[in-house]
Amino acid sequence: MRTPRSQRVKIAERLNALVANDRPLREIAGNVSKLAKYAIDEANSLVVEHIRLTLPRFPKRLDGFRIVHLSDIHHSPLTGLEHIARAVTIASGLNPDIVALTGDYVSHESRFIEPVAKILGELKPQFGTYACLGNHDHWTDADEITRRLRQAGISVLINEGFRFETSGASFWLAGVDDHMVGKTDITAALQGSFPDEFKLLLAHNPIIFRRSVRYGVDLTLSGHTHGGQVRVRDNDRRLIRRRRTAGLHSRKDSHIYITRGIGTVVLPVRFQCPPEITVLEIRSA
Repeated sequence: MRTPRSQRVKIAERLNALVANDRPLREIAGNVSKLAKYAIDEANSLVVEHIRLTLPRFPKRLDGFRIVHLSDIHHSPLTGLEHIARAVTIASGLNPDIVALTGDYVSHESRFIEPVAKILGELKPQFGTYACLGNHDHWTDADEITRRLRQAGISVLINEGFRFETSGASFWLAGVDDHMVGKTDITAALQGSFPDEFKLLLAHNPIIFRRSVRYGVDLTLSGHTHGGQVRVRDNDRRLIRRRRTAGLHSRKDSHIYITRGIGTVVLPVRFQCPPEITVLEIRSA
């Protein structure tokens, strides 16, 4: 059945009026513009997350030990030195015993290596800064990044560990190379550790956690995920995210903390996922 001519004319008139009225388009454009500004502003913000962990094997003499954890710095055109320098200043002001850096210091371009290493060398923990490498470091120049970080006074742990000693107590501190490029060797990183001593492992990619559990690692610190970088909600207003994207997770007697990181990749935006500086206060049982 054909629509009567008079009705077709009215429909056409309504469509023409809708097209002529640009208010809906202006509202959409305005909302997109506001959302983009919010996402860019959030990427340039910094949030300090305070985590307190009671771990049975942690030495009683080191009760209250403070670890500041930074990851995924991604110095690049998307993440500038000013943002990184603010993170370093805040981190140093948190009175860390040690600072843990878990990879991805640059994104692809080697010219960003030296400046970020120099700034990270300004971290001021009481007992040193320790680091492992990430996938972007290998995709750029892992040897140069390692060299520059070490020149800046940062201990880069590549499938190796040592017995960290202070205040008459000790624990095993280790770092593994990146999983994504197939260079992780957790056996080598834990070689020399005692079966019953507390073990802290730096590993860029949190996928290592299953193996950390098997090897009796008490605490693994990771990054890599950026917390998703952009988080959205479904119709029930629940946050949509993958398992173990960020935060603290436990399995048996092993724990992992995954930071959202400092920088960004692909686009200089974050949404409901601000950059993170983590303070972990470790208590003995």
